Amino acid sequence: MSFHRVRTRLAATAGAAALLAGVLAGCAAPAATGGGAGDGAGASTLSGSPVEGGSLVFADIELQTDFQVQKAFNYTQSNVFRNIADRLTAFDPETGEVVPWIASEWTVNEDNTEFTFTIRPDVTFSDGTPLDAAAVKANLDQLGLGDDAKKIVKNRDFIGYVGSEVTAEDTVVVRLSEPNADFLKATAAATASLLAPATLALDYAGQADISKIVASGPFVFESQVPDQELVFTKRDDYAWPSSISTNDGAAHLDEVVFRAIPEVGLRVGAVASGQADVSRGVQPSDEASATASGIELAVAEAPELTANWAAFRGGAPVVSDQNVRRALQIGFDREALKSTVLSERYPLSGSVLNRSAPGFVDLSDEFAYDADEAERLLDEAGWKVGSDGIREKDGQRLRVSIAASPRSVVIKPAFEFIESEWRKIGVELTNNAGDSAILATALGDPAYPIIGSRQFYLGGLGPLFSAAGNTNTYVSDDELNALFATERAATEPSEREAVLADIQERLVLGTNLLVPLWDEVQVHAVGKGVHISFDGGTAPLLQEAWVED
Repeated sequence: MSFHRVRTRLAATAGAAALLAGVLAGCAAPAATGGGAGDGAGASTLSGSPVEGGSLVFADIELQTDFQVQKAFNYTQSNVFRNIADRLTAFDPETGEVVPWIASEWTVNEDNTEFTFTIRPDVTFSDGTPLDAAAVKANLDQLGLGDDAKKIVKNRDFIGYVGSEVTAEDTVVVRLSEPNADFLKATAAATASLLAPATLALDYAGQADISKIVASGPFVFESQVPDQELVFTKRDDYAWPSSISTNDGAAHLDEVVFRAIPEVGLRVGAVASGQADVSRGVQPSDEASATASGIELAVAEAPELTANWAAFRGGAPVVSDQNVRRALQIGFDREALKSTVLSERYPLSGSVLNRSAPGFVDLSDEFAYDADEAERLLDEAGWKVGSDGIREKDGQRLRVSIAASPRSVVIKPAFEFIESEWRKIGVELTNNAGDSAILATALGDPAYPIIGSRQFYLGGLGPLFSAAGNTNTYVSDDELNALFATERAATEPSEREAVLADIQERLVLGTNLLVPLWDEVQVHAVGKGVHISFDGGTAPLLQEAWVED
């Protein structure tokens, strides 16, 4: 079975007989391509002459109703923002470097407290207003300071932001109250997308309404069916993609459609039947049938995101003992998890970071499966095996719960497997992975034992795990906080990588606050004649895409 990784340019071939051909019948905006007998051709780079025009339908797990830019930290929002808005900088997933976009160049002072950006000329928002230094300042101020009157929160990655100053028509100077070397990368994140002054003037509800968002990207809002479909049309005068784009001008496509298909099996069927061109979130159990029918699987790696993890919550007494956390960390067989639930497309995690991320350190040997040691640690912690095999202590069963987002198609079955593994060492797991309502409650409850997650982290690991705003572990670890501050203040790349290695070791091994699971990837089904690529956050780069006739 062939598959292709992030930023591979795809010229995919579609399947044979349409799977679930009748699914989605009656939905608006049918795809530009249909099913047909596959010719066996594999993927290739985006070579040759792109086809101009046409529509591309991108099937997603769900569609968001809140598009306020600081909320753009999940896939369904960032996928849209990547194609309707621009950012000061871009993250190159192949090199791990920050590269120019709306900022043509920048300088940073010696202690990472002042960033001076030169704004490229002749960029406009879709309403015709200029994306100049003044507009950049207005965006950065809302991101860095928030707006209490509008109930708009600060961007969590803009640590130390004091304000910006327009020092010339094309120059903006950002000043921070403390060193933050991660600030530059934070300007490349979806949550730092640039919006027109008219949008910034709206209240929260207005900024959350996708139909009211004015930006400078290659596509503009056309229509929507709430919770079902979003339609965007090409901006003909677009001419300012990032420096790593393969297309220097306007999009090849006339239209892109984001369509919600919550049923995981139906997303593959929609591609096979020609009712979608690309579908995100192919389940491992569907991969073999998809490829057997000729559908190409595109695997988008995610160096902009952390690996998938299970995070222990510091306010939960049942996991307050480090011996218990360590036992759970080493108390299940990852190789068996991969072969049973996942697939070859999911690398097992070696740290809190993906293996493709800059600064990744492989710690996997240190948390390898060791059931005997896990049982010894639980014994030492005073948890004794009860009559039904579940451990008890002071009349309490060793019972933990996991809550996690439904946006991962593998998270619930993965924890079904882990549940059976932990039971062997005497631990009872309540598996709430994939339940949105339980997750929403659990995130605000420091006593909820375990949260399964992966998150965008271009602004560094500090905003995710330091004292302020930490809903992952709810633990304020003095050593970690000191390491985060050292990493933000580091001026040399080698120094920052060394500190980042220490941070990973402290999170995973020094505190055992995380159980690394698998590297974050998104598996997409891609239809016949569809040429597409993905950024380092797995968002589709639709300005570069095209669909053959």
